[in-house]
Amino acid sequence: QERVGATMVAFDLLIACFALVSPQGKHVVGRRHVVTSLAGALTASSLTGSALPASAVVKVDASKVKTTKSGVKYVVVKEGACPTADPTGMAGSCFPQQGSFAIVDYTGFLPSGEVFDTTEKKGGKPLVFKLGSNQVIVGIEDCVNQMLPGEEIQALVPSALAYGEKGVLTGSGEYLISPNTNLKYFIRLKKVAILPS
Repeated sequence: QERVGATMVAFDLLIACFALVSPQGKHVVGRRHVVTSLAGALTASSLTGSALPASAVVKVDASKVKTTKSGVKYVVVKEGACPTADPTGMAGSCFPQQGSFAIVDYTGFLPSGEVFDTTEKKGGKPLVFKLGSNQVIVGIEDCVNQMLPGEEIQALVPSALAYGEKGVLTGSGEYLISPNTNLKYFIRLKKVAILPS
């Protein structure tokens, strides 16, 4: 059976939002805690949709693995639904679309299972980004575009849809994410909103 990290998705979201680009075109992460060991830091989440922090290694049914058009592999671990107040999605609070805002919780994992970033830490806040504005990595937006509010997924994002050949450097010049690294994410879509025109 294929293993897909539960915290896979969250990592790409956070780094994409807070990464700065250096003059050499390398992603530089400033004033952030570097890698936190998953062991002892996170409690394993179950696949039943609990709100506990995600786990880097979770057994999944290989027959349930889906692939986005761009090549992100993911598994839905909790189904989502349109809000009761907008059951058809006509008010824009159900189906993500270009220009709408997504509010997500996520955890990002390196292939080793180490967490490089998460919104699920104590005092953490959800990530908010505008779809179609290149505010997060391609792999994260690709997944969120297919989710419903309340949905939770585990995703494996290929390096080409994350940080590719550049990777992510810390302020001290060390790689937080090495070049050509596939990343694991856990993503929970909390809400979708469209600003009134």
